Amino acid sequence: MAVRPRRASDLPAIEAASHDPETLRWLDDTPMDAADRGTSLSRTEEAWRTGRAAPLVVADATTDEPVGIVNLQFRDDAVATVAYSVFPAHRGRGIAPRAVRLLAGWALGELRLTQILLEAAEANTASVRVAEKCGFERVGSRVEPSAEGPHTLLVFACTKA
Repeated sequence: MAVRPRRASDLPAIEAASHDPETLRWLDDTPMDAADRGTSLSRTEEAWRTGRAAPLVVADATTDEPVGIVNLQFRDDAVATVAYSVFPAHRGRGIAPRAVRLLAGWALGELRLTQILLEAAEANTASVRVAEKCGFERVGSRVEPSAEGPHTLLVFACTKA
């Protein structure tokens, strides 16, 4: 598995995954449409250029096929939030924990951040397990409104040793 910048050739897989019912269940993002697809790379480049975020693709190390996405969203010079999604055909293989560990190591090491936050819906047991497998500690929770009614988000943190 590798984590790398997004490319135009990744967009069909990212778009398809954005329509997946399980993805839609847990992420607030709207599914990608043709207009989003047309501006996706420029928005990604802008996020990198301005230092707001590091949106990346998780790729198979052998084939370079995109298998998921991972994004580091900077809150300030010391703290960022990590978000991720594994594409449906690749779930259950330990991809998310490996991607989160890679990104957190890079962020805490090379970028010299002091804390990475990970937020997961309490009912999203797979995402909660990713946080736990990666050594993130639960530091709080909050209730968020949604169309289906309020849900609890668990907040996990990984800090520089």
